[in-house]
Amino acid sequence: MLFSYKAANTSGHIELGRIDAESKEQLIFQLKAQGKFPLEIKEAAELLPFKLNRSRFSRQERLTFTQQLAGLLGAGIPLERALGILSKLKFSPNIGNVVVQLRRSLQEGLPFTAALERFPDFFPDLYINMVQAGEAGGILPQVLKRLAQYLEEEIQLRRFIIGSLFYPIILMVSSLGAVLFYVAVVIPKFQAVFEGMDTELPLVTRAVMVFGECVNNYWWLALLFIGGFLVWWFKEAATPKGKMRIDRLKLKIPWVGPILEKLAIVKMAFALSLLSGSGVSLLDGLTIAGKIMGNDWLACAIQKVAQEVKQGNTVAQSMAAQKVFPVLAVEMIGVGEESGNLATMLEQVAATYDGEVKHSLSIFMSVFEPLLIFVMVGVIGILAVSILLPVINMNSQMNSL
Repeated sequence: MLFSYKAANTSGHIELGRIDAESKEQLIFQLKAQGKFPLEIKEAAELLPFKLNRSRFSRQERLTFTQQLAGLLGAGIPLERALGILSKLKFSPNIGNVVVQLRRSLQEGLPFTAALERFPDFFPDLYINMVQAGEAGGILPQVLKRLAQYLEEEIQLRRFIIGSLFYPIILMVSSLGAVLFYVAVVIPKFQAVFEGMDTELPLVTRAVMVFGECVNNYWWLALLFIGGFLVWWFKEAATPKGKMRIDRLKLKIPWVGPILEKLAIVKMAFALSLLSGSGVSLLDGLTIAGKIMGNDWLACAIQKVAQEVKQGNTVAQSMAAQKVFPVLAVEMIGVGEESGNLATMLEQVAATYDGEVKHSLSIFMSVFEPLLIFVMVGVIGILAVSILLPVINMNSQMNSL
């Protein structure tokens, strides 16, 4: 059980700290054996007076906290005082409560890394390991600054992707809605008129009418199929092997797969660059970088790379042996290892593939958007023709009489 304590030492100074013990009595015995007089002992859980509203920070909240803390530490303000200043700022209640608890942990004698570890849902492994390296090397302000740059790059890339996909998704949903409305509502109203005609209906009209009947009479089959697919998807994603199969399948999707692969490489390279440049061991860096790639199939390959590196192989050789990583990334990492500038080259890999992601996404959107418009215009045109042709034929027959 974890206890926090306040004790007086032989010189009369008050010490604060936290320690594991089976009971308060055992902790008192340990402190007295060290020549300390215990003044106050309480369970660590009692140090959590705030209830958090959400289970984690948003990316923007984590970035704001990191930027401001890096700025204060860079100005020479001690960490405990910097957290005290941040606790007075108008953060969201969620951030404010965490900042207060972080400061209280420091006042109890915990290192900053250990304080962050109390909030694993708010600070991921990459963040905690970066801070640990910064504390150990006495370069916490610089590490937090680099970490803030990484978080900002991540947010900007995410916004670029969402912004690029927003218009096509809206266009596709609205077009699909218009087609379904036309088929399910407009076509049936003309169908009764067309059935009363003596002439044979054009093929396109008959095909559209059959499709309309299917939509009106068997729409539940579509919902059943979608529901079954979603059940399968979430069931697969709930297991490690199933999640890995899904992630592997994603990489095989034409056009989309290569973009997802490059995006995973960006995350891995940038994280490994930060960790390596901050003094984290290469093996630990590979393990952490694999966790944030967003693709379990590639993350598994990274873990295999870490195992081979542990056995004495280079990172480039180990990555090449997996045959799932881009050749350019492997070669660049190999050059970085040979020159002794792995962290710098990893940063270059991240920048290169960040540009590749944006370029590939721009090309994809430049092809997908007009193609989507062309397909939707064609579908709507077919629907319109299916109505107009019988009307034109009927007018021709009436004029010939």
